[in-house]
Amino acid sequence: MIGGSICSKCGKDGHNSRTCGKTKIKTKSKPRICTNCGKEGHNKRTCSKHSVKSIKKNIKIKPIIKDSFICDKCGHTNIRKSKSKSKSKSLTPLGVKWVKAASQDMIDRQTKKESSKKESSIQNLKCNSGVSGKIVYDVKEKGVLLAKNFTSDVDIDGWYASEKWDGYRSVWNGKNFVSRTGKSFDVPDWYCSIMPPSVALDGELWLGRGKFEDCGLLRKKKPQKESDIQKWNEEWLKKEVVFNVFDIMNLNVGFEKRMEQLKTLVIDRNKCMKQLNINKKNPILAFTEQTKVNKVDALEMAKEVIKAGGEGIMLRQPDSLYEAKRSKTLYKIKEVDDMEVRIDGYKNGEGKYKGILGSFTCSLINKPDIKCNVSGMNDQVRNSYLTTHPIGTIITITYNGVTGSGKPRHPRYLRIRHQEGN
Repeated sequence: MIGGSICSKCGKDGHNSRTCGKTKIKTKSKPRICTNCGKEGHNKRTCSKHSVKSIKKNIKIKPIIKDSFICDKCGHTNIRKSKSKSKSKSLTPLGVKWVKAASQDMIDRQTKKESSKKESSIQNLKCNSGVSGKIVYDVKEKGVLLAKNFTSDVDIDGWYASEKWDGYRSVWNGKNFVSRTGKSFDVPDWYCSIMPPSVALDGELWLGRGKFEDCGLLRKKKPQKESDIQKWNEEWLKKEVVFNVFDIMNLNVGFEKRMEQLKTLVIDRNKCMKQLNINKKNPILAFTEQTKVNKVDALEMAKEVIKAGGEGIMLRQPDSLYEAKRSKTLYKIKEVDDMEVRIDGYKNGEGKYKGILGSFTCSLINKPDIKCNVSGMNDQVRNSYLTTHPIGTIITITYNGVTGSGKPRHPRYLRIRHQEGN
C-alpha cells in the first residue's frame, strides 16, 4: 500500500500505534530507594535523617573539645553543659538530646558570639584599684593600631581630629603598663591604681608639649632600696605624668560609641583619686578630645598645634573599629623638617642589626655641642658605612621639631649631602 502507515506496535499497514488494537504491556517500575538511608518509598529530600546528615556534611570537623556538645538533630552547640543528668539541662532548644560531637568551628563561633556581647560596654568598676585587674589585651600577641601618613588624595571630610601627643605610646592592658611592642614599663602602684581594672586603654604617657627629652623618667626601672623607691615616686609626682587616653582596645563597637564610654570612664576614674589615697591635685587620666573636621579644618588645626609646640594631629575614621595593624582608618599629619649634621662616630647594632651599624653619632654643624643618634639607614649603608660614611661626613637628616635644648626629635637618615650636589 503506497503512502500507508505502518503500526509500530504490530507491524501491519493501515493504522498507527494510537489506533492499534493491541495493548502494550507496561513493565512494572522499580521501587524508589532513598540514597540517604537505603530504604524504599521515599527519596533523600523527604528522608527523616536528612537534617542530621546535612548538618554534619557542612561542618568542617576539627579536633573534638572535651565536655562540649552538639545537638544530633539541629546542630545547636552547648559548650557549657553541666554533668548533671537532669532532663532540662540535657535538651537543646528544639527539645532533643545533646551528643558529644561538637566541632571546634562551632565552639569558636559560639564563644565569639558570647564575647562580643560582653565587650559592647564597660561594667561599673566603682573605685577598685587598677592593680587588682587582670590582663585583657595581650599586646605582644595582638599588636596595636598604627597610623598611616596623610596624603592630599585621602578623603577625610567628616573624620575626627585630635592632637598627636609627644610622649611614650603606652597600653594599659588591664593590669599594668606596656609599650606598643609589649615591653613592660615600671610605673608606681599609686599611679596604676587609678587605671580601670580589666579594661584595655590605648594612650600616651605624656609630660607636656616640648618635654619629650624629660621622658627618660618613663624608661627608669623601679629601684630596689626603700629610700630610692621614695625618690622615684616623688619624681613621678613632680613630673606631672599624664596618661592621655585615646581608645578602648577591648570594646567591639564603633569609634563614636567607644569615645562616649571612654570619656565617662576617665571622669569616673579621676573621681576615685581621694578614695584611692592619691595625694595629687591634677588628674592622672586625660581624655583625648575629638573634633569633627574636613580637609581644610584638619590642615589648619595641624598648623596651630605644631605652632604651639605640639607634634601634629591624628585623624580617625567615623564608626571605625579598633584594628591592631597599620590601618586606613587612622592617619597622622605632623611637621617634618630636615637639617645637616656631621658624623662623629658609630654605634653597633643590636637585635636584627647585630654585627653591623646601629646608628650614627652626630653633632649639629652650627652647634657642635648638641649631639644626636641618627638611624633609618638601609642595609647597604649599614654594611658599607666605614668606606661610604667616614668620620666627618656631612649627612642630611629629617626630624620632627626640636626639644627645649635644641636637639632634633626622631632624627632619621636621608642622604649624604654631596648626593644633592651641595
